[in-house]
Amino acid sequence: MWILDKIISRSYTIKFEELSEEWLELKKNTIKQSTYYKYAYCIEKYLKERLGKLKKKDLEKYNYNQMTNELTKELSPKSVKEILNVLKSILKYANQKYDMNIHLDLIISPKVRVKEINVLSKKEENRLEKYCLKENSLKSLGILICLNTGLRIGEICALKWENIDLDKRVIYIRKTLQRVYTIEKKTQIIIDSSKTESSIRAIPMSDKIYHLLKEIYKKEYVESFFF
Repeated sequence: MWILDKIISRSYTIKFEELSEEWLELKKNTIKQSTYYKYAYCIEKYLKERLGKLKKKDLEKYNYNQMTNELTKELSPKSVKEILNVLKSILKYANQKYDMNIHLDLIISPKVRVKEINVLSKKEENRLEKYCLKENSLKSLGILICLNTGLRIGEICALKWENIDLDKRVIYIRKTLQRVYTIEKKTQIIIDSSKTESSIRAIPMSDKIYHLLKEIYKKEYVESFFF
């Protein structure tokens, strides 16, 4: 019984900054490292400044939609929505563990417009490909691989020579590379597992990519070197 009394008592004194730390620690072992840094940065930069010292009664009556309006003035709707998703998850945790009564359904996220993707015309693609072949560098080869395979930039940057099998003419995608903000407001490069299980895959090489890679591989790169 004393444990329940302790939790009830704690619910009136715990501050948002402590709630967010508890929630983040709970999430730590269930999310990718890059996602953890993203959540931590979001809390530190945008949420603690506004909510950090607030306790139960303040959090229950706080005008979250006013905060949304303020954030929308400085950030894109997509960024604001991501911040609110983190916030709602923390507040849901507060409702469940500390019996708070915060109406999450009343926190309205801004509408995110889906941007039209600009696709290269065949003429533009041919011009870019011609330029990259003339350039004949690893950077231009990365662009050619992107054009011919549809790999994400993070996947290409995380490639090592050991992921390229010239015998089977296959590129193995297992990792992705991202530059993320840390709590110290510095950037850090994270090499993590691919986004989803379906992102871990084998990509067949076209004849064009195979011959280019084969020619470069003659320079005897070390297998563990980043491509």
